[in-house]
Amino acid sequence: MTEILSGLGMLPWIVGFSLLGSVGAVGGAALFLLVPKGIRRGLVPCLISCATGTLLGAAFLGMIPAALKQAPTIAVSATVLSGMVLFVILEKLVLWRHCHDSGCEVHGRAAPLVLIGDAFHDFVDGMVIQCSQPIRT
Repeated sequence: MTEILSGLGMLPWIVGFSLLGSVGAVGGAALFLLVPKGIRRGLVPCLISCATGTLLGAAFLGMIPAALKQAPTIAVSATVLSGMVLFVILEKLVLWRHCHDSGCEVHGRAAPLVLIGDAFHDFVDGMVIQCSQPIRT
């Protein structure tokens, strides 16, 4: 019972930092809008490349090797591949086409989707980190 209460004591911290991360993402995006449009257009491909490299580096250099120590290789590999395929399909269903039209109504809804997804991701990360920590009594 004390293990559950100890984990629940972390819940406000997890929720708080998830919200802080989301507010930080919105604030950073808002500040990016202050950058002149010409510079933004040049920076966006670099930022996308940096974000992609960061995610791949975190996954393949950190999380996947840690998962391989705790689970069978086939299970980890199947989960990684399933996740990649699932999210490619999800992206194609939600954001069907890519366009550069600033007045595009279809792609204007991508920003809230990304922010909500990021907040959910931060929350799940917090829960996973909390569950993977040894319980101190």
